[in-house]
Amino acid sequence: MSLQRSLSIAIATAGLFYAAAGYLGSADMFGDHPRWRGMNKGPRDFGLSGETASFESIDGVHLKAWWLPGSGTPRASIVVAHGIDHTRQVMLPRAVFLVNGGYNVLLVDLRGHGESGGSIVSPGLLEARDVVGGIRYIRSRGDKKPIAVLGVSYGAVASLIAAAESLDVAAVISDGAFLTGKQLSADISRHYFQDSRTNFLVRASFLLSSVPGVARATALVYYLRSGTNLGPELLSVIPWASRIRVPVLAISGERDWIVPTDRARAILSAIPRNQKELIVIPGAVHDTTYSAAPELYASTVLRFLGRSVGSTSANTKPSRFTTSPPRIASGSEKIGAS
Repeated sequence: MSLQRSLSIAIATAGLFYAAAGYLGSADMFGDHPRWRGMNKGPRDFGLSGETASFESIDGVHLKAWWLPGSGTPRASIVVAHGIDHTRQVMLPRAVFLVNGGYNVLLVDLRGHGESGGSIVSPGLLEARDVVGGIRYIRSRGDKKPIAVLGVSYGAVASLIAAAESLDVAAVISDGAFLTGKQLSADISRHYFQDSRTNFLVRASFLLSSVPGVARATALVYYLRSGTNLGPELLSVIPWASRIRVPVLAISGERDWIVPTDRARAILSAIPRNQKELIVIPGAVHDTTYSAAPELYASTVLRFLGRSVGSTSANTKPSRFTTSPPRIASGSEKIGAS
């Protein structure tokens, strides 16, 4: 076999490998996933009253949410964003202490989850448009109070991006935001690859994902299928964090191997503002920061909001996320305890 033919075969084989790896790496970000849809609890189960709201993301995706008015005379409103593979119902325990603390709460089903539309998700970039859609919905109600955002995992990434882009965000609570999609994948792969309980096929798939160039292939395939460029890092939070001009509270689990605490520190370091805080929840892993220490979590968040909301200056730059009026899809349906 000639050298030229051997080289052609090698190039073709590598091309097929990276095309397949990129497709598999981005597969979960497309289509409808039943495991992201199911809900069996609502505000009534937590003693809360409010409305089921319908509105649109800023790019036109139909979204569903619960609007839960705060006790007494609300001081501000909070948009709450769940993590991937969850729905707005998992955020109801957090809504209880926020509502009782005097804050209106909008629990949003991010695109592709719960009752919201959409068949393409991202590591938080597209979901930031959902968070801003929620902010616009609050403003469409005539609510002129400050608005904060609280997100978990990729919902936290979406919240940070929204804060960098929207002039209406007064404070951010970022619970378990990852630094880059590529690093997140590497941390998960490393954990399962080193775990002796991981079976051979799963171990092989994680080894495949760590091959140099696979992240870039995944980003390319995602771009070709969605038109959205995540970049070679599969979305880096740092450029967005460097543009945030409002107070930020970062929350991390002490035992979080999916997003270790040093990721939260790196994000905070990139924020060019002194009013930023970090709390590490003892014994918590990813997505368990509230359940591991509900009183500590609630008191920390409420103190942060008490110090931050209403006392922060707005961003000073125009935002491409705030250039058009709200698009409200329909009215609201009453829900809650009688």
